[in-house]
Amino acid sequence: MEGPNAVEDRKETPTGTLQRAVNVLVALVLALPISLALWPYMPVLGLPSVGGIGPERLLVFVVVLVAILLLMRKWPVPFYGAVVLALAVVTVFAFMGRYGLNDIFTDYGKMLGNLRESTEALPKVKELHPFKRAEEVRAAINYTDPVLRSFAVRAATTWFTEEAEQDPDFTLVQSFSIFKVINNGWVYVSDPMDDEYFAKASESVGLLAGDCDDHAILMAASIKAIGGTVRLVRTTEHIYPELNVGDAEGMKHAAFLIRRVLFPEQARHAALYYHTDADGNHWINLDYTRHYPGGEVMDEKIVGILHV
Repeated sequence: MEGPNAVEDRKETPTGTLQRAVNVLVALVLALPISLALWPYMPVLGLPSVGGIGPERLLVFVVVLVAILLLMRKWPVPFYGAVVLALAVVTVFAFMGRYGLNDIFTDYGKMLGNLRESTEALPKVKELHPFKRAEEVRAAINYTDPVLRSFAVRAATTWFTEEAEQDPDFTLVQSFSIFKVINNGWVYVSDPMDDEYFAKASESVGLLAGDCDDHAILMAASIKAIGGTVRLVRTTEHIYPELNVGDAEGMKHAAFLIRRVLFPEQARHAALYYHTDADGNHWINLDYTRHYPGGEVMDEKIVGILHV
């Protein structure tokens, strides 16, 4: 039989409770960056997200968290010794001015933001001025030119051919292939100092070089040549193309393609940004400054939009 003090001996002491709480907190802090490193290698389950978080992300996070807790329980001294050593290394880097606690907090904030596969609505565009030199730009988007059309077809079928065959919105997938071809090869070259030069799309086909408006013109012409819907956005110092991906459901489908199927390495953890027009259409950024469609737009005031 158990002695009179057996029940008391089995009760958790305040120190034990505190230790468990510390273990859980440390495990949570460590599980997030480890999970982020593993997420790109996880297969896509195709299940609906939970609170904006993909099910495979939740599964990896839980498995990593449990594994860390088990390590703590079995080898507490070596585990916390490794944690102390890591903190010592960070401290040394902080004194060297290379990486410190502020950097850790900043990076951790970004990681927390990356938990959710979010799509972010950009502010509505108001008080637009007429698109400067619109007719010149429109003329440069010569999407019926045979040279341009040939380039567009080749670019549309260079990447994601199997995905395009399987997806009901194959034009969207082919537009993303065009984006990848152009942005993978684009080299920035400035205009003459005394003028803003708009290169025709057919001219840029063989160059894949020019400034922002040349890139936007080529992207718009190529996508329009295969049946996509694009527009050009002019800011105070920049011009970039946007692709129409449809209504809210279309945006959700585009986000799935970008993150999970077509650009997982570049956009798996990224927020995707879009403008919404008066008809409820969602437009995503295709600028050369981003490595995936829907990347964050440049922080400049929009002064004109040109539908082509």
